[in-house]
Formats: sequence, C-alpha cells, structure tokens
Amino acid sequence: MLDDFQYAKSEDNSTTFVAENSKLLRYKRWFKEAVEAQQKWRNVAREDREFYSGKQWADGDKKTLEDAKRPAITINRIKPLINVLSGYQRLNRYDIDFLPRTNDDDEQAQLRKGVTKYIMDRSHYNYEESDVFNDGVVTGIGWFEVGYKFDWLAQDGDAFIRRVSPFDIYADPESRDKHMRDMKYVIRARWVDKDELAAKYPQQADEINAQTAAYMTEETENDKKYNELWYSHETKKIRFAECWYKKAVQKQLFILKSGELVDQVTEDMIALGMILRQQTVTTTEIRMLAFFDNVVLEDIQSPYKHGFIPFVPFICYYQGEDDIPSGVVRDLKDPQREINKRRSQELHILNTQSNGGWISEEGAMSPQQEASFKRNASTPGALLKVNPGALSMQKLQRLEPQAPPSNIINASQEAMNEMPSISGINEALMGTDISNSQSGRAIELKQKQAITHIAGLFDNLRMAKELIVDMLWGKRGAPGIIPQFYTEQKTFRIVGENGEPQIVTVNQQVQQQQVNPQTGMIQTITKTLNDLSVGEFDIVIADTPATSTQRTAQFWSLVDACGKLGIQGNMIMDILIDLSDIPQKAEIKRRLKSQQEEQAQAQQQQMQAQMELEKQKRLSRSIAYKDLQLPLQLQLAAQAGILPQQYADAFLQWSIQQMAQSMGMGGMPNMGQQGGMPQQLPQMQPIAQQPTQQAAQSPLTQAAVNGLVEANKPVL
Repeated sequence: MLDDFQYAKSEDNSTTFVAENSKLLRYKRWFKEAVEAQQKWRNVAREDREFYSGKQWADGDKKTLEDAKRPAITINRIKPLINVLSGYQRLNRYDIDFLPRTNDDDEQAQLRKGVTKYIMDRSHYNYEESDVFNDGVVTGIGWFEVGYKFDWLAQDGDAFIRRVSPFDIYADPESRDKHMRDMKYVIRARWVDKDELAAKYPQQADEINAQTAAYMTEETENDKKYNELWYSHETKKIRFAECWYKKAVQKQLFILKSGELVDQVTEDMIALGMILRQQTVTTTEIRMLAFFDNVVLEDIQSPYKHGFIPFVPFICYYQGEDDIPSGVVRDLKDPQREINKRRSQELHILNTQSNGGWISEEGAMSPQQEASFKRNASTPGALLKVNPGALSMQKLQRLEPQAPPSNIINASQEAMNEMPSISGINEALMGTDISNSQSGRAIELKQKQAITHIAGLFDNLRMAKELIVDMLWGKRGAPGIIPQFYTEQKTFRIVGENGEPQIVTVNQQVQQQQVNPQTGMIQTITKTLNDLSVGEFDIVIADTPATSTQRTAQFWSLVDACGKLGIQGNMIMDILIDLSDIPQKAEIKRRLKSQQEEQAQAQQQQMQAQMELEKQKRLSRSIAYKDLQLPLQLQLAAQAGILPQQYADAFLQWSIQQMAQSMGMGGMPNMGQQGGMPQQLPQMQPIAQQPTQQAAQSPLTQAAVNGLVEANKPVL
C-alpha cells in the first residue's frame, strides 16, 4: 500500500492506479482521527450494552470460576432500571407546536403542525425516538438521520426520520458543543457487501473490485492493521463511508430594492433597476463525499438546502470537552459487578459449608468407605457404612459448618441499595417496595425527586427533536426538506386543532380574477392555497406530554376544577372529550353538538312562548279598561300615547262637572289647577250604565279612587 493512498495492489500484486483525488487524503485522515478519538468510547459503550443485555462477567474471570468449579452468578439489576427509564420516556412523549409570528399566520401554523405530525407518523418517529433514547441511556449517545427518499416506482417521495446505529457514526473529535452543533464533519461508515456497493455505483465497479482484491494480498503487519479499517476478513465485507462536511465558500448576493435577498438575477431585473446593490459574503456549504478506501464514489453538494449536516445526536451525559458520552449504565457497572461477585461468593460458601467434613481415626473405614464418604457425604438420603465399632467407640466425628458471615450478606444488600441512588430511579418511580403506611403525598414527592434527577435527559431529547423539526422546515433563505421537496399539490390526512381528522390539500393552484389597480382591467392570477413554502414560525416543544397517561391526569384535574369552581360540565364538555382516550370521539362530539343545538332551539322557543304569554297577560290586564268609565278609559289611552293628554283631561273635567251637577253638588274644582281628584267623589259607572240619583248616595274617598285607578291600569 503506497503512502499517498492513491494506488492499490491488484490480484497479481502489481501497483494499479485507482483514484486521483487530492481531497481524498484529507477525508481519510479525518476518518482515522475520528476512529482513534472515539475508540475509548466504543470500548466502554460495547461493555455498557453487554451489561444491559446480561453479559456482565469478563471472559477471564468467568473461566477462572469455571475451572475452580465455582458458580458465576448474574443478578441483572441494570435492565429493570433502564426499562423503567425507557418506559417513562414512552409514556411522556412531547408534542411539537408552531407559534406564528403574525396574526395572519395562525392558520398556516396549524397546517404545518398537522403536516409535521403526518410525516413523523409515516416515519414511525415515536418508535425511532424510543430506540435512540435507549441507545443514549445505555451507551451515552444515539443518532437520528433526517432526509428525503424518492421512490422511482411510485414516482413519489417522503421525508424520513430514522435511527442510526451509534457505532456507525464518527463525529468530529474537535467538537466542543454539548449537542455537537459545532462539529465540522460527520462520517457514517457501514459494512456492506462488495457486490451491493458495485451495483449501487456501477461506474466504479472495477475500482471497487480491484481495491477489494488488494486486501487479500497484504504482506506486512502494518498493511493488515490498516486494512481492518476497510475490509473484514471474517464477514468478507467492505466499509462504505459517507463524509458530510462543512465548507466555507464565497457567494455573490444581490439585494433588491424591495428588500429581498437573491443569489441570481435576470436581465429584466437589471433593466428595470430592481437591484439595489451587490454583496460578497462568506457562507457555509454542506457537501457529501462517498468513498471506499481509495475509491471516490461520489463527491457532491448536499441535496438538502437547510444548511445542516443531516444527523442529529441525542446525548445522555456529556460535558463537551475532554470527555466521552456516557449513559446511565456507565456508573452502575461497578455496583453490578459487586452484586454478582458477592452473590457468587455467598453461593460458594453455602455449597462448601453444607458438608462440614469428618474426623476419623485410623482404621475406622476402609479405603472404599472413605471414597464413598467423599462422594456421598452431602448427598440427601445417602447410606454410608463404616467398620464395626467405629461409631460406638466414637472413632468418627462430624465437623459442623459455621454460619455464613453476615457482613457478606450486608455488603450485597448495600450494593443493591446503591444502584437506585446512583441512577436516580428510586422505588417510587419503579412502583415497588412501597410501604402501605406511606401516604400518597409522600409517594408523589419521591416520584418527583426521581423525575427531577432524570430531567436533564429529557431536555436533551427535546433539543434533538427541535433540531429535527428545524431540518424539516428550515429557515428564511434556507428551506427545509418539506418546503424544498413538497412543492406539488398533495393531499394529507392530518389531525386538526380540535383533535379530529382533517383532509387538507397543500400547494393547490387556483385561478382568481382581480382588478389591476394600475390599469383598472380585470386580470386572472394564479394563487397557491396552503403553500408550504411561505410564512415564518417559531418552533417549540410543548411542555405538556402528549401521552394517554398525561391526558388522563389533565382530564381528571379539569373535572375536579370544574366541581370546585361550580363550572357547568356542558360548557367545557368538548375539551374534556379531547383530553379523554375514549373511542369514537368525533361521533360523541357530533351528538353533543346536535343536542346542544336542539337545547338552544328549545330554549329559544320557550323564551318566545314566555314572551307571548307575558304579552297575553299584559293584553288581559289592558282589556280591563273597557269596564272603566269613559273618562278613565280616555286617561289610560292618553298614558298609552293613543290620545293627547289635554283631551283626556278636558273630558274628565267635563264629566266630573256634569256628574256633580246631576247630583246637585254644585261646581267642582278644576282638575288642571289642583292636579288631582277631589277629596270626595261618588262611585262612577260606565256611561251606558249610569245609576240613578237615589242609588249613588255613598261617596268614595280619595284613597279608594286612587286604588281603583291603579288596579285597572293596563301594562303597555
């Protein structure tokens, strides 16, 4: 193998030209540096994964115990703790929300939220996230890949989010950011079949075959060690590497008078004077180089315009500098080793002390009897024979075994008690070893203590999820995967704002007519409805987990609050249904809405009937005026605005004077001057039923007259 890595040995051991790419040496050096820098992490991470799986004894220690015929006990206390942590993550998945920056973008924000959830559901994101989370808590780091794949047979493509094995990723060892946002490159190296790689890159098939043949003829130990990076003699597979890296480039940008920033201009824009100025800026470009040892397979600019390396890490514990990622398992291995070794020692002591041995005088047993004692002395039901008189003369004496040391048992218990305190996952979170005497409040406080201990893990997971959504949507001037590739009309079945399924069509082209403000002519324009490439939004990860357990807790909290505040259930019944996990929510809400509309209609009809009844009552009261004397009828008519008041007063005064004259009472005071009825007035009857002079001798008091008037007033 030559030093410049541009040539390889062929089958006849001759030097063959493979590739001439001056940049290849740099990327291979990057790969070698990343391999060496991460070798320590890979060694301990593989051991972490083995401890989680139950392989917790070193090969040398286990062989030593087997040779001594001693047990190698494995009491896996790590797996239940990790399973509880993983289960907690599955029950507390956080939802994504889009906050509009203007009031006009609210509807677009809801659309983007629905489209994002659709893409994540198509990618089985929840399961991928749980697998990456498990990688992180076990080995220290997990990786997502975010991209777009086009299916030529279906003539359609979809964005995807999937887990990548952390042992396939080699990140920039110079990265210092806690979330590795400053990494300059990421190399994904996978073991693939030679024929598979040649089929994917048919133009480089000869070079792939020649390079693979060179690994069979290595002559020195250095060659063999180097070739292990690229060729596996056990599986006969080769290593295919993709290097995604950042490159600084000079770029010409044009600022238009409208404030828009573009990188290309047309002759029409120049002729119309639309360009304000030209600016040269330094930007970061993402590129991808695919290679196999000395063979360059592909060297292209990144197909994604969002400006990110399409790999997102989830890191459990990492300081960012002079440190390697670690998971929850890392600190539990020593207590786990102590538990296993002490339990093995306890079992060995019990096995050896179950037969305390014998003391025998010479001649008490024959050689055959001694061999039988050695074999069967501790066997249940064994029948052992000795020489006559050996027992009666006490020539045999049994050695009673001592009790196992209590400090060994106590040390094992201490090691088991240390594991929850180290991991932060206590018994309250696991739901075990809870005393019946403990109050619910005390248990809740212990659970919150455990959740506080592991809160940092979920913050890191939320950060990874936010970076994923940034790649899906991008930012101004750097569109994400969705705006870049989802440009044609497409119909999605998304979850609406109220939780109900909703069918929406994005990028729908419609023709509309409008008046040109300059010419006044009607013109036809094409408008895009639900355009996924417009609008600016702030992406946040919701604080409330979008899981059935949390929704149930919120449901009962709201029910309890309604009971304490006296809020009627029908006012928020639709919200309660959305928080619940009952089936057929849409049908229940539809029936509830129909019932509420019927009740509202019935209440409206009842109100109208009540108003009609009141009207009839008023009319009934007003009908009583026909039984009054004509002057009072005119007074009531005047109060209702039917007759002028002065006419009614004049007729009343005249009627009183006429009645007084007929009764021989002389002149009466003027009503208009005194403003009231006289002190004494005989009862008046309707004109058609005027009493005779003899029947009207009992005068009415002023209070009686006023009472008569008030009782017969109509309500108008």
